[in-house]
Amino acid sequence: MALSLVILLAIGNVSIVQFLLRESDGTAATLNVAGKMRMLSQRISLEALAGHRDPALRDAATETLAGAFEAVHEALRLGGHVFDLDIPPVPAALAPQLQNVHRAWVSHRGAVTALAAAPADDGAAVARLMRTGADLLMHTEALMDGLVSEARLSQQRALYGAYALFLLDLLLLALAGWVVSRQILRPIQGLVQQCRSLAVGDYAARSALPPGDELGELGRALNDSAAHIEQLLRDIEKEHAALADAQSMFKGLSDNTVAGIFMLDENLRFIHANARMADMLGYSQAELVGGLALDRIFAGEAYETVKARVQDRFSGFAARARHEASAQRSDGSVIELEIFGSLMSLHGRPTLIGLMFDITERKRAEASARRAALVYANTSEAMVVTDADGVIQDINPAFTAVTGYSAQEVVGRTMSVLSSGRHGEDFYRAMWARLVETGRWSGDIHNRRKSGEEYVERLSINTSYNADGTVNCRIGLFSDVTEKRRREASIWHQAHYDFLTQLPNRQMFQENLRLSIEQSRSGGLPFGLVFLDLDYFKEVNDTLGHEAGDQLLRLVARRLSECVRSSDLVARLGGDEFTLIIRDIQDPDDLFPVADKILESLSQPFALGDRTVRISASMGAAFYPRDGQSDGELLRAADLAMYAAKEEGRNHFRIYSAGMREPSAGRDAPQSG
Repeated sequence: MALSLVILLAIGNVSIVQFLLRESDGTAATLNVAGKMRMLSQRISLEALAGHRDPALRDAATETLAGAFEAVHEALRLGGHVFDLDIPPVPAALAPQLQNVHRAWVSHRGAVTALAAAPADDGAAVARLMRTGADLLMHTEALMDGLVSEARLSQQRALYGAYALFLLDLLLLALAGWVVSRQILRPIQGLVQQCRSLAVGDYAARSALPPGDELGELGRALNDSAAHIEQLLRDIEKEHAALADAQSMFKGLSDNTVAGIFMLDENLRFIHANARMADMLGYSQAELVGGLALDRIFAGEAYETVKARVQDRFSGFAARARHEASAQRSDGSVIELEIFGSLMSLHGRPTLIGLMFDITERKRAEASARRAALVYANTSEAMVVTDADGVIQDINPAFTAVTGYSAQEVVGRTMSVLSSGRHGEDFYRAMWARLVETGRWSGDIHNRRKSGEEYVERLSINTSYNADGTVNCRIGLFSDVTEKRRREASIWHQAHYDFLTQLPNRQMFQENLRLSIEQSRSGGLPFGLVFLDLDYFKEVNDTLGHEAGDQLLRLVARRLSECVRSSDLVARLGGDEFTLIIRDIQDPDDLFPVADKILESLSQPFALGDRTVRISASMGAAFYPRDGQSDGELLRAADLAMYAAKEEGRNHFRIYSAGMREPSAGRDAPQSG
């Protein structure tokens, strides 16, 4: 009977344990399939991103993966055979989570389809894919968490069944004695303990039952199931970390727009090239990875150099290296590359991974900088570089040649070290205002050399700005124009002043007359024009000679200048004819005091060497705007008034009136400019 009881007890135990095994296997298979469904979602995302980044990578496998995902979903929902596993439908309590997975999958698949149709630079489509992918991953993991919880509940139910069987076993063992207790109860207790450990997630727990009977086989099956679940969880965790790392790396590579990234195998063939590298070299990524030889990119000596460096790395002489080389683009143009390489192992084979940077513009800038440095050091024009506040940062040799100051003497000081004191604060304030407003200024400045000698420099200042708009530095270029300005001043003086008397000549007089008319028109203040002719000058010139006449003209010029204000103008038209512009007078009668003073001054004796002579003057005046609107009309009116004075007996002054007759045919009227 004990044997029968033991047999019955064994049959009952085996049945329950087999049920537990089936439920455990079903749970493990369901978890396995759910994990594969999660990995399918990630793989679909990655392949969609790759196909979006490079249309050449698009593959029909994406649709196959999508179909597999939906097949897994149906198997989980209804039960079935998938991935060589028979799985039951998920418990009714997990139906909402499975439905959430399906809704997230529909949104994600829509994002995959939208991304395939979107342009390569559509960041919104990529963002949507990443968002729906994350949502799908979240709901999938929630489903897996629910399956784990259900497995625990199932194990708990099995545990309760084991407890019930244990009570029955106690009754039977009470009857069967120590044989049943020894052969059945103790193994069952061990199995129960293992089930408890499994129920709380301790999948490392193992049964110690010896093989050979049903309980031993059950223990081994439980051990195998626990080991299988434990390994599955580890694999899922590793795959999740690997997928996250791969996704992060792929995103970083896809977002890179600066460096070309490549991988070379031992045969010097590209096995990977990113979009930036393809863009730099003018090839597509498919062309680069599809077997493009290295000598198509590097030609001649550049190829030999690059080949030698790459082979050195593969042979182990150099694990990492950096060098520069000239490369040939697909269109034949040449660019300069900076290459970094490092040796690694990929699938058990040595592989060179590296970066390429297009440094063509940098090389051009360096060459330009070298040429600029040569110009800076060898030009005859002085150059100075200051900071935003005018503190000297650098000078060239020509600066020292012009100013006498060396770099050690002026660097760190302001340009005021050259100040001559000839310019006031207003001058420098206006200069800085112009620099701040436009960044440029040019003009003449009177400065002082180290020796104390003043000189005139022609200075041009330009401003260099930083990327944020702040001032980087200011560059001044100047040359010594002292002699040039002296020559220009001398030429201008000769062109505008009478050589004998140093009074303004006819040309300068006419320019001033026109300017006075314009100023009177705009300002409303009239002025007077006086025409003066010396009496008896011809007699002095004929009697005492031309040298005496010239001396007399110089003395007359001096007395005339002393009789008028500094704002007035005295000019010599030629011979013994002089003109005066008397500015800012309100009435023609205001000219009489000036005329009387001049007549009185000129009537005084002139000492010409050891001789003394007396002369007088005839003066006529016209008043602007009363007596003429143009310079010609005004000069003609003053000339008529002068002749009217001369006809009255000389040493007289007359103001023009409309009744004065025109000059005789034998006398030329004064010419206007």
